Amino acid sequence: MSEPFSELFAKLRKIEQRLAADGGDRSEWVRELAALRARADEWMENWLLLEDRIAELCERFDLDLDPAESLNNEAEGPGNLDFPQGDGPQGSAQEAAKGQGPTVLWHFPPHLDGEQLVRTFRRGIGFFDLWMYEEAIGELEKVVRETGDFPVARLYLALAYIARGRVDEAEPHLQLLLSTERSPWIRTSVYHARAHIRAAQGRWREAAEDLSQAVASRPGIPLLHYNLGVALMRIGRLGDAVAEWIRVVELDCRDEDGWLAGIGALKRLGKFQLAAKWAFHGHRILPDSWKIGGELASLLDYFGHLEEAGLIWKRLIRLHPREAALWTGMGWTRWRMGDRVGARGAWKKSASLDRRQGTPLLYLGWVALEEGDRAAARRFLERAGEDENVRYASQLALGWMDQEEGRRDEASSKWTRVAEEGTGVWKRWAVSMIQDLFAGPQ
Repeated sequence: MSEPFSELFAKLRKIEQRLAADGGDRSEWVRELAALRARADEWMENWLLLEDRIAELCERFDLDLDPAESLNNEAEGPGNLDFPQGDGPQGSAQEAAKGQGPTVLWHFPPHLDGEQLVRTFRRGIGFFDLWMYEEAIGELEKVVRETGDFPVARLYLALAYIARGRVDEAEPHLQLLLSTERSPWIRTSVYHARAHIRAAQGRWREAAEDLSQAVASRPGIPLLHYNLGVALMRIGRLGDAVAEWIRVVELDCRDEDGWLAGIGALKRLGKFQLAAKWAFHGHRILPDSWKIGGELASLLDYFGHLEEAGLIWKRLIRLHPREAALWTGMGWTRWRMGDRVGARGAWKKSASLDRRQGTPLLYLGWVALEEGDRAAARRFLERAGEDENVRYASQLALGWMDQEEGRRDEASSKWTRVAEEGTGVWKRWAVSMIQDLFAGPQ
């Protein structure tokens, strides 16, 4: 077994002290550090074996080491303002207004007289910043009613309406601001807010038009270019979307979302080599980003560079040991390298870290099938089916098991559901399986 980590760190400190003192023969230090890293790798191998054994015991005796945390511990955020869908534009109209414009020093209109009205305005903004949107609406409505043409108050009132889902009440304010205001900041914020509404309604072409106007009003804001890229992607203009995301990383090379969006779009375009180069550059600039590093490792695995992919997975796991997706990715690479035990241990670790993630359970189901344990396979696949991301894959696999066990009606029912509800490759596979089922011997 590996040495305790306290001893490994003690040796590392000694090497550091000797290096700082005299330097000496650098090749000697390289050899010692390589030996130290080899011991750490050995510890990780044993960790995987231990995780596998622990998971087996928990499964056999129905033990739960990772009870779900109380929802009261989860941070509550202003979800109403986020663009819809997982791949939708990031940020919000609120962030566009707050992040790029004056939020501390306000230019009050001359007729905003009276200390009470100023306090009302400031209270409205304060409530808005605390995500207390109903209270913000109450205060800002008073200001707009009294002043009539205070654009900042009207803008924040519209944003608060949007946050509460009161879009019909927000739109007249946005339209009035567009027709009367010439301030680039106001117009940018309004276009961005209106794009949020269009995106929430699935009107992505109009959202793209509004975001183009926002970029034209204030070019050079990474968030706007990013969101415009998402909208362009949603209407099928992937090439233009990539151009916007390139602009994002040109403006801010440390923008993780820009790198990830570019990688994803290039993969969807089938340009995997270019996606790998993009991921490599992003990983070089943001080496601690587990998402970009994971994309690079996955692409290296795709091209058959398994050793290199495995090294990246290991490094990322050392930095982010509780990120379930990293364990899932490393498990897949281990599987491709022929390390069945290491793969299974990694997937069980992933499943224990995030019970909502179905991918490792799907893989564990196939492992159990390969080992002939159909009861465990069915259990894993049924749990995997609770994750929308792999539900169709789970149903296809369970249907295949039903067919193999002579339950043709159950198999047909599962595959028909996928054929009716699924899209793309899942739909095609389901249709093909149904055809084969009824073409075969009855």
